[in-house]
Amino acid sequence: MIRFIDEEGMISPRGEHIKADIALTTFSTHIFDVLLERTGAKQSGVVRGGVDILLYTFTQNGKTIVVYRSPVGAPAAVSAMEEVLACGVKKVIAFGICGGLTESDPDLFIVPTRAYRDEGTSYHYMPATEYVELKNAKAVQASLEKAGIKTLVGGAWTTDGFYRETCTRLNEMRANGCVAVDMESSALQACANYRNADFYTFFITADSLAGEKWEPNCILDLKATDVTSVAVAAAVNLAKEI
Repeated sequence: MIRFIDEEGMISPRGEHIKADIALTTFSTHIFDVLLERTGAKQSGVVRGGVDILLYTFTQNGKTIVVYRSPVGAPAAVSAMEEVLACGVKKVIAFGICGGLTESDPDLFIVPTRAYRDEGTSYHYMPATEYVELKNAKAVQASLEKAGIKTLVGGAWTTDGFYRETCTRLNEMRANGCVAVDMESSALQACANYRNADFYTFFITADSLAGEKWEPNCILDLKATDVTSVAVAAAVNLAKEI
């Protein structure tokens, strides 16, 4: 693994001239559409971190909040975050679907407390460690439970290779306290740490690896569901509280 060097990169994100302290982002198109509809956010800019990221803004309690759809996967998601942070944003809330690693109620929202670094991007932002702590997990859990949402707290396994989620690795992650698998959270937290920003995240469960074989459940259903609407409302409410 490449040795981490605390030195500025030769290429820097440019950002956009948008005055906002908080960003809300999600990964799936159907969740993003609900987020735009609920907030009434209007397109206000575009940043380019490998791909064009459209920025939308809305105002809540006197705060201007940026909304954008994050690309899937750690490298692209972090590139997008870098551009958004360069706009002056100091707090990022990222939420979306994950794979469940334990048998649990599908209505439970998962709040990861630490993320196993099974991806490559985070190693460019912090020294090699097994996990990265998700610093604001308690604040996220408190906000969700205050809104009457039941939560499941535990580790997240962040991987680049979802087609290489083997039974052996799954059992290893579960034994280390992981309750979910995702593709971005460890890298996004590492980037936030490096850029002195605050990162908040939670998941809703889409597919399950809790049994003897993969169960796709609703991951192949691209329509908005009740739990999607609740997740969007919870994210908007969290932005109000932080």
